[in-house]
Amino acid sequence: MSARYIILLVSVAAAAGCATNPAQRQQAVSNAAPLSPEAAVTLNALADASLPSSSCGMILWTLDQNRPAPIFRYVAGKSAEIVIGGKPLELARTEGTGAAGFGVFERQTFAGPDGLTVKVESRFSLGFDGGSYLERGLVSVESPDGWRAVSPAAGIAGCRN
Repeated sequence: MSARYIILLVSVAAAAGCATNPAQRQQAVSNAAPLSPEAAVTLNALADASLPSSSCGMILWTLDQNRPAPIFRYVAGKSAEIVIGGKPLELARTEGTGAAGFGVFERQTFAGPDGLTVKVESRFSLGFDGGSYLERGLVSVESPDGWRAVSPAAGIAGCRN
């Protein structure tokens, strides 16, 4: 990826919103006994935000302490990954609508363990060799008991050789 596209991606992610430091969130989660209902829908940064070789998919970032933090990864034809309440989760895509490319739809719904639902919306933007930027994204997490968190996001969809 050229420096110009990285700067564009950081700028898009910077316009997306802000959150707290993942280390602070992780510390707060590990100090707490049981997860509060709010923590059950709190997004944390992914440990690995790259697509595996020879795969297509998407990665979404949000701002965390004025720096982009990866919060969602979907490998087309496989599963999605997200960290909620400090716990990494695998999600299965249950629905995809809207424009599509690279195995990704503009509107997607994912199911997680214990009835968790994650909805991801974004718009395809500028293309680059092997992919496209995603803008105006939202990641909505809803627990089975009705708690919901919504985070602005920006990212990329594409294929990795």
